[in-house]
Amino acid sequence: MAIFYIILSLFLIITPSLYFLYIFKNMKKTWRYSLLTCTCLSVLTILIKVLIKPTALIWQYWFPIVSFYIITCLIIFIMIAIYRLFCHVFHKKDSSHIIMIIGILALIISSFGTFEHFHKQKTNYEVSINKDTSLSSLKIAFISDIHLGNGTYPSHIDQLVSTLNQGHYDLICLGGDLFDETTPESDIHQSFDALSHIKSTYGIFAVSGNHERYTSFSNKELYQKYHITYLNNDFVCIDHLFNIIGREDVSSPHQTSLSQICQGMDLSLPTIILDHNPARYQENQEFADLQLSGHTHAGQIFPGNIITNMIYHHDYGLFQQNHFSLIVSSGYGSWGFPFRIMTQCEYLEIHVLF
Repeated sequence: MAIFYIILSLFLIITPSLYFLYIFKNMKKTWRYSLLTCTCLSVLTILIKVLIKPTALIWQYWFPIVSFYIITCLIIFIMIAIYRLFCHVFHKKDSSHIIMIIGILALIISSFGTFEHFHKQKTNYEVSINKDTSLSSLKIAFISDIHLGNGTYPSHIDQLVSTLNQGHYDLICLGGDLFDETTPESDIHQSFDALSHIKSTYGIFAVSGNHERYTSFSNKELYQKYHITYLNNDFVCIDHLFNIIGREDVSSPHQTSLSQICQGMDLSLPTIILDHNPARYQENQEFADLQLSGHTHAGQIFPGNIITNMIYHHDYGLFQQNHFSLIVSSGYGSWGFPFRIMTQCEYLEIHVLF
């Protein structure tokens, strides 16, 4: 997956640069050298990010700046290509004023998209489970897809922990992809240490996502070290009040059927299932009343939301069918680059009524 990320990033960096050198053939040498320098710095930054995984404080500022440059160039490239195609089809001469306007619009869009990544929101949901238990309600915080190192760093996790502790939650659920193949190991341990200080009535429960499978850190011992209950194809019954099931991600080659996982579980109790990917919701509703998922990022960048909506039956928000509720989060962080368009970075506050 790291190789895929490098190839994708290099494509997004080099393609616009070559296009600009081609269409602006008469640009001054100063501009040409500046473009080549920025391109080389961007390529070097991506290689350092994946191969070295730096943790210095300056890196936490440098990578978002370079990401902003890469995304801005990509937006300019797309908009100019569309504009020039329009001019070609309708036999119009392209205007330098339009090119300047495109550049300004690209800067505005990039600024807004970067702001959307760093502006973390709380999204509220309320669902009912029609099963008997001595609880009247349950207040859950659900966090998924943090993607540590991609514009979300341990300092942001410290802020999240402070916010969650002010919320006085009964249950904390971590939905996978807290880190990925480009996350520095020290950031993982620092962030898990911070997460272990979240105060809740019944504790912290977690499953892994698809990206964590590509690292050597995703194991039960890591979570146990920081007092987080890792549910990898397992379930727990909390004080004879409700069940929590955790499924290994659908991308794993070693799948365990839900009926095997739930052997011995009291099906009469309210049951919550954590499954990183929402694709298996129809299978999960045979055993669970509420499913919490992430993975889709709600597309992250328009028109990605259109694509994820076509791939998944339900790619974001609340979906209810008979007794069953599925809630899909767009994630607390971003994959690849700290950038969002028409989606948001969020954590969920879920009020469950019994």
